[in-house]
Amino acid sequence: MDKELLLYNYFANRLTAEQETLLEELLTTDSDFKQQFDFESDLKRVIREKEADNLKAKLGRFEKDISKSTQVKTLPRTNYQKWAMAASLILLVGLGWLGYNNFIAPDYGNLYDENFQQYPNTVYAITRGDSSENSLQRSAYVAYETDENSRAIDLFKALKETDNSEEITFYLGQSYLKNGQHREAITFFEEVIAEKGEFAPQALWYVALAYLKTDQKKIAVRALKDLIVDGRYKKTEAAKILKELE
Repeated sequence: MDKELLLYNYFANRLTAEQETLLEELLTTDSDFKQQFDFESDLKRVIREKEADNLKAKLGRFEKDISKSTQVKTLPRTNYQKWAMAASLILLVGLGWLGYNNFIAPDYGNLYDENFQQYPNTVYAITRGDSSENSLQRSAYVAYETDENSRAIDLFKALKETDNSEEITFYLGQSYLKNGQHREAITFFEEVIAEKGEFAPQALWYVALAYLKTDQKKIAVRALKDLIVDGRYKKTEAAKILKELE
Protein backbone atom coordinates (compact mmCIF):
# COMPACT_ATOMS: atom_id res chain seq x y z
CA MET A 1 0.00 0.00 0.00
CA ASP A 2 1.22 3.54 -0.79
CA LYS A 3 2.78 4.97 2.35
CA GLU A 4 1.31 8.44 1.93
CA LEU A 5 -2.17 6.97 1.49
CA LEU A 6 -1.57 4.84 4.57
CA LEU A 7 -0.77 7.99 6.54
CA TYR A 8 -3.81 9.76 5.17
CA ASN A 9 -6.09 6.89 6.18
CA TYR A 10 -4.54 6.88 9.64
CA PHE A 11 -5.19 10.56 10.28
CA ALA A 12 -8.68 10.23 8.78
CA ASN A 13 -9.44 7.32 11.17
CA ARG A 14 -10.05 4.93 8.27
CA LEU A 15 -7.44 2.23 8.80
CA THR A 16 -8.49 -1.38 8.61
CA ALA A 17 -7.06 -3.89 11.09
CA GLU A 18 -4.57 -5.05 8.45
CA GLN A 19 -3.50 -1.47 7.72
CA GLU A 20 -3.04 -0.78 11.44
CA THR A 21 -0.67 -3.75 11.61
CA LEU A 22 1.25 -2.49 8.58
CA LEU A 23 1.48 1.01 10.08
CA GLU A 24 2.88 -0.31 13.37
CA GLU A 25 5.43 -2.40 11.47
CA LEU A 26 6.58 0.54 9.37
CA LEU A 27 6.92 2.76 12.44
CA THR A 28 9.40 0.31 13.94
CA THR A 29 11.29 -0.69 10.77
CA ASP A 30 11.25 2.37 8.48
CA SER A 31 12.98 5.41 9.99
CA ASP A 32 11.96 7.72 7.12
CA PHE A 33 8.33 6.70 7.49
CA LYS A 34 8.53 7.23 11.26
CA GLN A 35 9.99 10.70 10.72
CA GLN A 36 7.21 11.63 8.31
CA PHE A 37 4.58 10.15 10.67
CA ASP A 38 5.91 12.27 13.56
CA PHE A 39 5.90 15.35 11.38
CA GLU A 40 2.33 14.70 10.22
CA SER A 41 1.27 14.26 13.85
CA ASP A 42 2.79 17.61 14.75
CA LEU A 43 1.18 19.20 11.72
CA LYS A 44 -2.23 17.88 12.69
CA ARG A 45 -1.90 19.26 16.20
CA VAL A 46 -0.88 22.69 14.89
CA ILE A 47 -3.72 22.76 12.38
CA ARG A 48 -6.33 21.95 15.00
CA GLU A 49 -5.06 24.79 17.16
CA LYS A 50 -5.50 27.39 14.43
CA GLU A 51 -8.66 29.07 13.32
CA ALA A 52 -10.03 27.76 10.03
CA ASP A 53 -9.74 31.08 8.19
CA ASN A 54 -6.11 31.54 9.17
CA LEU A 55 -5.32 28.01 8.13
CA LYS A 56 -6.88 28.45 4.69
CA ALA A 57 -4.74 31.53 4.14
CA LYS A 58 -1.59 29.64 5.11
CA LEU A 59 -2.46 26.75 2.82
CA GLY A 60 -2.75 29.21 -0.05
CA ARG A 61 0.80 30.41 0.60
CA PHE A 62 2.09 26.88 1.02
CA GLU A 63 0.65 25.82 -2.34
CA LYS A 64 2.87 28.38 -4.04
CA ASP A 65 5.90 26.92 -2.29
CA ILE A 66 4.83 23.44 -3.35
CA SER A 67 4.62 24.41 -7.02
CA LYS A 68 8.21 25.65 -6.81
CA SER A 69 9.43 22.65 -4.82
CA THR A 70 7.96 20.13 -7.26
CA GLN A 71 10.12 21.59 -10.06
CA VAL A 72 13.21 20.37 -8.25
CA LYS A 73 13.94 16.74 -9.06
CA THR A 74 15.93 15.99 -5.93
CA LEU A 75 16.04 17.47 -2.47
CA PRO A 76 18.99 17.44 -0.06
CA ARG A 77 18.70 14.79 2.64
CA THR A 78 19.23 17.45 5.29
CA ASN A 79 16.24 19.44 4.06
CA TYR A 80 13.76 16.77 5.23
CA GLN A 81 11.41 19.10 7.06
CA LYS A 82 10.74 21.22 3.98
CA TRP A 83 10.13 18.07 1.95
CA ALA A 84 7.80 16.69 4.59
CA MET A 85 5.77 19.90 4.70
CA ALA A 86 5.50 19.89 0.92
CA ALA A 87 4.50 16.23 0.85
CA SER A 88 1.90 16.79 3.56
CA LEU A 89 0.31 19.70 1.76
CA ILE A 90 0.43 17.99 -1.64
CA LEU A 91 -1.45 15.13 -0.03
CA LEU A 92 -4.06 17.50 1.38
CA VAL A 93 -4.51 19.36 -1.90
CA GLY A 94 -4.46 16.20 -4.00
CA LEU A 95 -7.16 14.51 -1.92
CA GLY A 96 -9.25 17.67 -1.66
CA TRP A 97 -10.67 19.59 1.28
CA LEU A 98 -11.99 16.32 2.72
CA GLY A 99 -8.52 15.82 4.14
CA TYR A 100 -8.51 19.36 5.53
CA ASN A 101 -11.87 18.83 7.22
CA ASN A 102 -10.65 15.64 8.82
CA PHE A 103 -7.66 17.46 10.29
CA ILE A 104 -9.71 20.19 11.95
CA ALA A 105 -12.68 17.99 12.93
CA PRO A 106 -12.85 16.19 16.27
CA ASP A 107 -10.96 12.92 16.35
CA TYR A 108 -13.76 10.41 16.88
CA GLY A 109 -11.34 7.60 17.67
CA ASN A 110 -9.75 9.67 20.42
CA LEU A 111 -13.16 10.62 21.82
CA TYR A 112 -13.98 6.94 22.03
CA ASP A 113 -10.69 6.03 23.69
CA GLU A 114 -10.93 8.89 26.17
CA ASN A 115 -14.44 7.96 27.28
CA PHE A 116 -14.71 4.20 27.03
CA GLN A 117 -14.55 2.14 30.20
CA GLN A 118 -16.11 -1.27 30.34
CA TYR A 119 -19.31 -1.48 32.34
CA PRO A 120 -18.86 -3.51 35.54
CA ASN A 121 -20.65 -6.77 36.17
CA THR A 122 -23.56 -5.66 38.32
CA VAL A 123 -25.76 -8.68 37.60
CA TYR A 124 -24.00 -11.83 38.73
CA ALA A 125 -21.90 -12.07 41.91
CA ILE A 126 -19.02 -14.45 41.28
CA THR A 127 -17.90 -16.30 44.39
CA ARG A 128 -15.75 -19.38 44.89
CA GLY A 129 -17.40 -22.67 45.62
CA ASP A 130 -20.97 -21.60 44.84
CA SER A 131 -23.42 -24.24 43.68
CA SER A 132 -23.61 -22.78 40.17
CA GLU A 133 -19.85 -22.83 39.62
CA ASN A 134 -20.20 -24.69 36.33
CA SER A 135 -23.29 -22.89 35.08
CA LEU A 136 -23.41 -21.18 31.68
CA GLN A 137 -24.34 -17.86 33.29
CA ARG A 138 -21.43 -17.92 35.72
CA SER A 139 -19.01 -18.89 32.95
CA ALA A 140 -20.23 -16.00 30.79
CA TYR A 141 -19.70 -13.38 33.48
CA VAL A 142 -16.34 -14.84 34.49
CA ALA A 143 -15.21 -14.58 30.86
CA TYR A 144 -16.51 -11.01 30.75
CA GLU A 145 -14.66 -9.96 33.89
CA THR A 146 -11.41 -11.61 32.80
CA ASP A 147 -11.51 -10.01 29.33
CA GLU A 148 -11.90 -13.31 27.49
CA ASN A 149 -14.07 -11.42 25.07
CA SER A 150 -14.52 -13.98 22.29
CA ARG A 151 -15.46 -16.63 24.85
CA ALA A 152 -17.84 -14.20 26.57
CA ILE A 153 -19.54 -13.49 23.24
CA ASP A 154 -20.11 -17.19 22.60
CA LEU A 155 -21.43 -17.78 26.12
CA PHE A 156 -23.77 -14.78 26.18
CA LYS A 157 -25.09 -15.74 22.74
CA ALA A 158 -25.84 -19.22 24.08
CA LEU A 159 -27.52 -17.71 27.13
CA LYS A 160 -29.59 -15.40 24.97
CA GLU A 161 -31.19 -18.40 23.25
CA THR A 162 -32.92 -19.35 26.51
CA ASP A 163 -32.86 -16.05 28.42
CA ASN A 164 -33.49 -13.08 26.14
CA SER A 165 -33.31 -10.59 29.01
CA GLU A 166 -32.02 -7.04 28.63
CA GLU A 167 -29.04 -7.70 30.89
CA ILE A 168 -27.86 -10.64 28.79
CA THR A 169 -28.31 -8.56 25.62
CA PHE A 170 -26.49 -5.61 27.20
CA TYR A 171 -23.47 -7.64 28.30
CA LEU A 172 -23.37 -9.36 24.91
CA GLY A 173 -23.12 -5.89 23.36
CA GLN A 174 -20.42 -4.99 25.90
CA SER A 175 -18.44 -8.11 25.02
CA TYR A 176 -18.56 -7.23 21.31
CA LEU A 177 -17.48 -3.67 22.12
CA LYS A 178 -14.53 -4.87 24.21
CA ASN A 179 -13.60 -7.21 21.36
CA GLY A 180 -13.37 -4.32 18.90
CA GLN A 181 -16.52 -5.40 17.01
CA HIS A 182 -18.31 -2.08 17.26
CA ARG A 183 -20.96 -2.59 14.59
CA GLU A 184 -22.05 -5.87 16.14
CA ALA A 185 -22.21 -4.18 19.54
CA ILE A 186 -24.49 -1.48 18.14
CA THR A 187 -27.10 -4.06 17.15
CA PHE A 188 -27.47 -5.35 20.70
CA PHE A 189 -27.33 -1.94 22.38
CA GLU A 190 -30.11 -0.72 20.10
CA GLU A 191 -32.13 -3.76 21.14
CA VAL A 192 -31.69 -2.83 24.81
CA ILE A 193 -32.61 0.81 24.13
CA ALA A 194 -35.82 -0.27 22.41
CA GLU A 195 -36.86 -2.16 25.55
CA LYS A 196 -36.63 1.07 27.61
CA GLY A 197 -35.65 -0.88 30.71
CA GLU A 198 -33.03 -0.58 33.44
CA PHE A 199 -30.05 -0.76 31.08
CA ALA A 200 -31.43 1.61 28.43
CA PRO A 201 -29.42 4.70 29.52
CA GLN A 202 -26.20 2.69 29.79
CA ALA A 203 -26.88 1.27 26.33
CA LEU A 204 -27.39 4.82 25.00
CA TRP A 205 -23.96 5.83 26.29
CA TYR A 206 -22.16 2.86 24.81
CA VAL A 207 -24.02 2.94 21.50
CA ALA A 208 -23.07 6.62 21.16
CA LEU A 209 -19.41 5.70 21.66
CA ALA A 210 -19.72 2.85 19.16
CA TYR A 211 -21.25 5.20 16.58
CA LEU A 212 -18.35 7.63 17.11
CA LYS A 213 -15.86 4.82 16.67
CA THR A 214 -17.50 3.90 13.36
CA ASP A 215 -17.61 7.55 12.17
CA GLN A 216 -21.39 7.88 12.38
CA LYS A 217 -21.48 11.32 13.98
CA LYS A 218 -25.13 12.20 13.37
CA ILE A 219 -26.46 9.05 15.00
CA ALA A 220 -23.98 9.42 17.87
CA VAL A 221 -25.19 12.98 18.49
CA ARG A 222 -28.79 11.80 18.56
CA ALA A 223 -27.96 9.08 21.10
CA LEU A 224 -26.06 11.55 23.29
CA LYS A 225 -28.98 13.99 23.25
CA ASP A 226 -31.38 11.18 24.21
CA LEU A 227 -29.04 10.26 27.05
CA ILE A 228 -29.00 13.84 28.36
CA VAL A 229 -32.80 13.99 28.25
CA ASP A 230 -32.99 10.67 30.12
CA GLY A 231 -30.60 12.03 32.76
CA ARG A 232 -29.95 8.78 34.60
CA TYR A 233 -26.45 7.96 33.36
CA LYS A 234 -23.38 9.87 32.12
CA LYS A 235 -25.33 13.09 31.52
CA THR A 236 -22.33 15.35 32.18
CA GLU A 237 -19.99 13.27 30.02
CA ALA A 238 -22.52 13.21 27.17
CA ALA A 239 -22.84 17.00 27.27
CA LYS A 240 -19.07 17.37 27.17
CA ILE A 241 -18.75 15.17 24.08
CA LEU A 242 -21.58 17.04 22.36
CA LYS A 243 -19.73 20.31 22.95
CA GLU A 244 -16.61 18.87 21.30
CA LEU A 245 -18.67 17.69 18.33
CA GLU A 246 -20.21 21.12 17.68
